[in-house]
Amino acid sequence: MEQRTFQIDDQWNIVHYPERPSGFSIMVIGDRTHFVEKDGSFWLQHPGRFRILEYLKEYGYTLFSSNFYGANWGSPKALDLSLNLYMLFIKKEIVNQRVHVLAEGTGALLALKLMNELGSNIRSVVLIDPVFSLKAQLEKEKDNKFFYKKWLSEVAAAYELDPAECEQHILDAENPVIAENIPMKVIQVFGSMRKEQAELYRQIQLARKADLQLTYLLPEKRYKIPYQIQKFFNENEESL
Repeated sequence: MEQRTFQIDDQWNIVHYPERPSGFSIMVIGDRTHFVEKDGSFWLQHPGRFRILEYLKEYGYTLFSSNFYGANWGSPKALDLSLNLYMLFIKKEIVNQRVHVLAEGTGALLALKLMNELGSNIRSVVLIDPVFSLKAQLEKEKDNKFFYKKWLSEVAAAYELDPAECEQHILDAENPVIAENIPMKVIQVFGSMRKEQAELYRQIQLARKADLQLTYLLPEKRYKIPYQIQKFFNENEESL
């Protein structure tokens, strides 16, 4: 069995099984276009993500993910679902209870909240081209007024807010606290990087008790991403 799908609260979830399990697992939290359906997922259909998936399976990782209500932007209901998924996965599968987390783009918003909820049950985290702040994203989206209303409506739907109240809710909200003791790596591809990202990474590095590893890649070097992920995860598997 290569994978199985199941539902939690009408959302499809998926588990990908390696041929030779190592006992370690990875929760995958995708970007805003990520999806999981009954018979497939974005990571199965997209060539680049599929290559990451297959590479990690070759190293014995069991990967699991969810539809997470689509473009959830780190919403409370997506966080609740991720916690339920973790608990069900650990109960059903023969794996170490300390999981890795792999998140991409806006999935980082959910990953940061999950880190604070699960604490030491998260072994390490890799973020690819992450969005760290909904407030910063709002300022970026404002630059393109044509798409701004559409973006605001998407966030309002995710957070179950009236679109008219959503902007103020984002501005009033605190940025997520980044858990200090969980090893974290950021893989940033040039071209998708905003000018303020480098300064943000420096601030996080100075504030954290655990290291923040930074890897910058040129777009033509994206093929190195699976290796970078596996190497970092493996470095954090010495203690069970």
